[in-house]
Amino acid sequence: MQKNQLESEIEKLLEQYRHVPFVHNGRTLEGLDCLGFVVHFYQNFGIFLPDNDGKEIDKHWYKTDPHRYIRSIRKLNSIQVSLDDLQPLDLVYFAIAKDIITHTGIMINHREFAHMSPKRNFMISKMERHWKARCRGAVRFISFN
Repeated sequence: MQKNQLESEIEKLLEQYRHVPFVHNGRTLEGLDCLGFVVHFYQNFGIFLPDNDGKEIDKHWYKTDPHRYIRSIRKLNSIQVSLDDLQPLDLVYFAIAKDIITHTGIMINHREFAHMSPKRNFMISKMERHWKARCRGAVRFISFN
């Protein structure tokens, strides 16, 4: 699949998320959190990620286990990529507060990513100042050249 064709396919798929509300631990189109969005979206490309690590995900999980998310990301069958080499479908992850990784999204082109926000629901954001400063890494499941 060509990069432009891929970006077009991603744009079409994102339409189904436009009015989905943020719901903590949400895993369906009736409500998703950021992990639920990533898990649900990647299924469209035949990538099946775990939607938990076997333990309940309470609302303040990061206070008792701040390294939980990055531990789970490192267990995935993926390739670490630099922020200068981002491409569509790369998973990006962020530290929102206190340098603890608690948020994730999917690159939809080389400069924007899709994600779920507790305050604004589904969003597309630019990987610029605010987000770039909070981004702690990216992984790739599919490589398109």
